[in-house]
Amino acid sequence: MTCTKHVLLCALLFGAMAGARAESLPNNILKQIPVGYSVLSFKGGELNDDKLEDFLVALHKADEKAIADKTGKAPRRPLLLFVQNADGGYTLAGRNDHVIFAIDEGGQCDPFEDGEDGLAIRNHYFTVQNGVACGSHWTDYITFRYEPKMHDWIFYKRISENWVMNNSNDPNAEALVLGGRRAESGKGKPLVPFAKYSAD
Repeated sequence: MTCTKHVLLCALLFGAMAGARAESLPNNILKQIPVGYSVLSFKGGELNDDKLEDFLVALHKADEKAIADKTGKAPRRPLLLFVQNADGGYTLAGRNDHVIFAIDEGGQCDPFEDGEDGLAIRNHYFTVQNGVACGSHWTDYITFRYEPKMHDWIFYKRISENWVMNNSNDPNAEALVLGGRRAESGKGKPLVPFAKYSAD
């Protein structure tokens, strides 16, 4: 079965799988999901320095594609940052609606697929990994780091890369080669908190 021939069935299966994954989030977090949104993706890990498991939760509107088709502009996808309390509950510590790319910002395909590849956490740093590999090929990774003095996460770096067809006649050459790379660092600049950063 291919999703091009069975669009409705694939959409239903995708929704069911996404819902099942969301159910594995702590109930305290699920209760804090804003009305009108559902979980697109999430990642657990240590986001601050308290040795407790925290969560990044990416949200979307279930009918975001229909909204984009009707209005010409897709709704934003909020990223919520939850930190675990000593009692096991979770507090919403941050929200950003401008770091995950919308469904219509990837050309032919979704620039932020659900699953393990959209979000990464390591050593108090976390990265939002936008990118596509259909039609055009590019990635746009945005990283934040925890700043203990602020008790907040600040912009650390952004790396954008794109790949183009390789014109080499070598039969063993890679099909794609790096077409361009742009890096932006927050080092030496005024600190930008997670909630105030915009990738637009």
